[in-house]
Amino acid sequence: MDYVNPRSMSAIGVLFPALTIISLAVRIYGWRHQGRRFEVDDILVLPAGILTVAAGVGLVTATQLHIVGGHTNPEDLVVESVKLGIFEYAFWITHVLAIGFIKLTILFLLRRVFRGRAYKTAFDYANWTLIILVILWILVFLFFDIFACGTHPEASWESWNSLRNACIDTFGMQTGCAVFSWVLDIAIFIEPLVMIRTLNMSRARKIQASLVFFSSGFAVIAGLLRLIPWIQVLIQDITHPSIKVLGTTFPIADQQAIISIVLFWTYIEIGVGFLVACVPRSAWVLDKLNPILSKLRSLPSSISLPRKSERSRRKGDDVKRDLSFWKTMAQHEVSLGQHSDDDMELVTVRD
Repeated sequence: MDYVNPRSMSAIGVLFPALTIISLAVRIYGWRHQGRRFEVDDILVLPAGILTVAAGVGLVTATQLHIVGGHTNPEDLVVESVKLGIFEYAFWITHVLAIGFIKLTILFLLRRVFRGRAYKTAFDYANWTLIILVILWILVFLFFDIFACGTHPEASWESWNSLRNACIDTFGMQTGCAVFSWVLDIAIFIEPLVMIRTLNMSRARKIQASLVFFSSGFAVIAGLLRLIPWIQVLIQDITHPSIKVLGTTFPIADQQAIISIVLFWTYIEIGVGFLVACVPRSAWVLDKLNPILSKLRSLPSSISLPRKSERSRRKGDDVKRDLSFWKTMAQHEVSLGQHSDDDMELVTVRD
């Protein structure tokens, strides 16, 4: 598959860690200068960010060492398989922890937004159920990733025979992990969209809020593209000389190319998921940029017609209204029992 190559693997391995560090810096600035309360999602986002950066660094390192991103050299098959197996072992453990902490960060963020003062509500039960399921998902598949070959993890990369005889069905395990992760992604994606309908605000504001939470849809898509290759590998006969993954046919011996596709979409899911977890808590930046953007929009053009200038001014006003959405959200009262402004708070804006 042409788009999965050393350049693209290195690119995502550099891009997402950089965006992760920027997102964390924005959140930390908000904690110190915007008077925010320090809550559970603010704690969980730290290990999520560290693991996201670590996975990206590992991906870039493995790419530069020609472990992933390319094609298996038939003349050096054994040595390359060992290196790839060791990297996979570390990466799959990291990916469970990273995705797990990201999911928990988002779920506790939703509790901050929608819980109000009323407990034992439908949202309360649904949210806690998802939190428990995510924790169970982390524990179960972390255990399987570590002990897939019992107390001898080296059996997974020593040889094909040792993998088949000394380990559980690792393809089935990773497929199950991806399936359950994707189902949880869909549930987390739907939860805020349902709850927004209960907010005491105009239809336009509800649409704006929905669009923000719709960003998690990118993580759902990435999770699906990670899931499909695992299912394709699982259902195809690996005794055949070739295998088809996401529309591309590979020689069955080209393990590096096959695994690189899965690694590529797995890390995109991690990176996008982390950014989604930070978007609502970093939205106060939009309020800071609002005056600058408004001035830029309202600058008269020496070559523009008066009518065009008037139209640009109206567009600037529209941008101002859109960017002030989060400030309005922070001041609105949620109609889920007796909610307070503090419980509703996505961001605290200092005028």
